[in-house]
Amino acid sequence: MSKRPSEVQNVALTIAHGVLATLSLSLVLFAYERALIPLYGSGPTSFLLNKITLASIALSAVHPFKISLNRNRFYAGLALSLAPNATYWIAVWSSRRLKDPVYGPALTHLAVVWPLTFILSTFVVENSPAGSRDSIIPRIVRAGVASILAVRLAQRVWPSVGFLNHISGSEIYLALAGLAYSSWIALFPTKAALPTVSKKQKSKSISRSATSAQIYVKSGLLVGFIAVWWSTYDKLKNPVLPHPLMETFTHPSEPLQVHSAVESVTGLITVGESLVPPGYTGTGNDMYSARYIRASHSILGGVWMGEKVHVLNDELPLKDSFGNSLGDSIYATFVLQEAVRLINSTAKGKRGKWENALIIGLGAGISATSFIRHGINTTIVEIDPAVYEAARTYFGLPDPGPGNVFLEDARSWVSEKRASTDAGHKEKLFDIVVHDCFSGGGVPEHIFTIEFWETLKVLMEPEGVLAVNFAGIIRSESSRMIIHTLERSFGNCRAFHDMFGELSDEIYDTDFINMVLFCTRSPEPIAFRNARYSDYLGSPLRRHVLTTLPKREVNLDAIRTSDESKYVLTDAHNPLGKLQEEQGNHHWSVMREVLPDVHWETY
Repeated sequence: MSKRPSEVQNVALTIAHGVLATLSLSLVLFAYERALIPLYGSGPTSFLLNKITLASIALSAVHPFKISLNRNRFYAGLALSLAPNATYWIAVWSSRRLKDPVYGPALTHLAVVWPLTFILSTFVVENSPAGSRDSIIPRIVRAGVASILAVRLAQRVWPSVGFLNHISGSEIYLALAGLAYSSWIALFPTKAALPTVSKKQKSKSISRSATSAQIYVKSGLLVGFIAVWWSTYDKLKNPVLPHPLMETFTHPSEPLQVHSAVESVTGLITVGESLVPPGYTGTGNDMYSARYIRASHSILGGVWMGEKVHVLNDELPLKDSFGNSLGDSIYATFVLQEAVRLINSTAKGKRGKWENALIIGLGAGISATSFIRHGINTTIVEIDPAVYEAARTYFGLPDPGPGNVFLEDARSWVSEKRASTDAGHKEKLFDIVVHDCFSGGGVPEHIFTIEFWETLKVLMEPEGVLAVNFAGIIRSESSRMIIHTLERSFGNCRAFHDMFGELSDEIYDTDFINMVLFCTRSPEPIAFRNARYSDYLGSPLRRHVLTTLPKREVNLDAIRTSDESKYVLTDAHNPLGKLQEEQGNHHWSVMREVLPDVHWETY
């Protein structure tokens, strides 16, 4: 027998409620994870998030209590109203008090995600066309479907939806809270006083009058709620800055400015500046008068500002787009990459006639700016447009020229150029390639495989030189994989560190270090000429790093293994990303030592 219209309507409403609840849950998970990554990084944030989410959804399906859906709407509105500030302040508190990138996020997940997920998934598991509570099997099935859809939407779909980059987590939470409160009011059972009627009136007329009265009452309640909601809406938002940030934010109590904050392809890209605190009498090595660019919980680079801008022989300093003077890089590793120009064991190196350079991974643009200033035609491949805009606006990156900037994934770009070359088209060949894609806490593993390096070599001169930055524990599985893969592809590599002190053998196993590997297919052993004044570009840091280059060599024999074949990274065998995630906890602690907590909490 066919179902009656009322039954069909009930089934349709049940499905619609389930879909709406699942979409709401996915948006909550998306907003929550996006809010936590700037405070904890992607690896620590995601480590236990899915497990806690699934456990909460499972509990909503198996507990023995019948929960009123209308009462649950009120609970949802209340929890979502508290979520913006709960997410931010619990994460801030846990990061400061626990100082642990595992327990801190876990505590925040339990305090925020667990109740939100339980409440929202209840709409799915308790939602039955018959109105009564289903047995445990249907509830578990619905919970399983909802969890899979919600997590996939949150982690794979919503991050690629561009307009969500302009909507804050607070706005997502509070929009859903407003919907929950409104539906609670609209569906709340009410009793309205009816006018006195004669005995002759039919029950049908009474029913219509009651329905009309209820509509008037609920309409009035909704109007009143909307008025109250909009008057309190802004007060429920957390202190996270708007993205994109339209003007420089100056912290009211700390020596800190944020010039730019943009949700972009790789996450939140922020340009901050550490100002000199009032009455400051510290040392010149403290992290003040420094401008930096950060991607979530990792610093991509930065420069010294103000009284820390120093130049050699009164040369003019580099300036940003606003005319502010810029000092040396806050990290020596970006200057160390420039030592590729000093290699004189190749034909072009001996002549000192470097023509074309390729930068893969821009950061603050320190090495790219140097190459351009040295007259080298420089091509930039950077996946995140916000990083390129920040380098141009706040870090003095000159215009690389037409056709020299590609804001896309390096693997795709290199593959396209290789295909063009194979098709007989003449493509630019590079003398120098700088590959700087380690952020410390994570790595785009697909551009470290043997297949990538082999494809890249097609775009390089036969004796072209590759400089690869590695950030992490030097004597580790991930560093061995990088080294053995590069040596398998290029055959000839040397490495140098950026530390100001001595790199003892013990430090190979303990400290988080930046190391630059220089590799080439040239049969000649890699050799460097002595640095000269023109190499420094007026920079004291360049003079120091380049003149001390022989003392900075890393002993690759102390890292290599005899069974090198198992350490070669391929597209089919590539555990690099997972290994770097395991170092993410250490990287989080290192970053918290570089900048005060308030810098990580202001974004």
